[in-house]
Amino acid sequence: MTATNETKFSEQVFDMTEALENVGGDMDLLKEIIEIFLEDYPNQMKQIQGGISSGDAVVLEHAAHSLKGSVANFAAKRAYDAAYRLEVLGREGDLGEANEALGDLDREIREFDAAMNEAIKGT
Repeated sequence: MTATNETKFSEQVFDMTEALENVGGDMDLLKEIIEIFLEDYPNQMKQIQGGISSGDAVVLEHAAHSLKGSVANFAAKRAYDAAYRLEVLGREGDLGEANEALGDLDREIREFDAAMNEAIKGT
């Protein structure tokens, strides 16, 4: 991974330095965690969408909380904040803004997905 790419990710989508620190500097472990995340997050997004479409605030809260924890491993602040917003809406039982918040999360997760795939290629 080049310093330019690392800076780009750090500023825009996630902090590679912090993500590496979270795994004790082990790039192979980070790559493995990224691959697991990339396999798992679509299911988490489906659970969030299902909670919203069924009006189930508890499902929304739990699914958003789970996704928030996953992206926290990578110091992905924007995706974390977007998931947290949905978690709070679920906790408060206020689904009125949930579709808008889901749109924000979807956008952030897509950018994060692209960055993670790029990070894997660059290692």
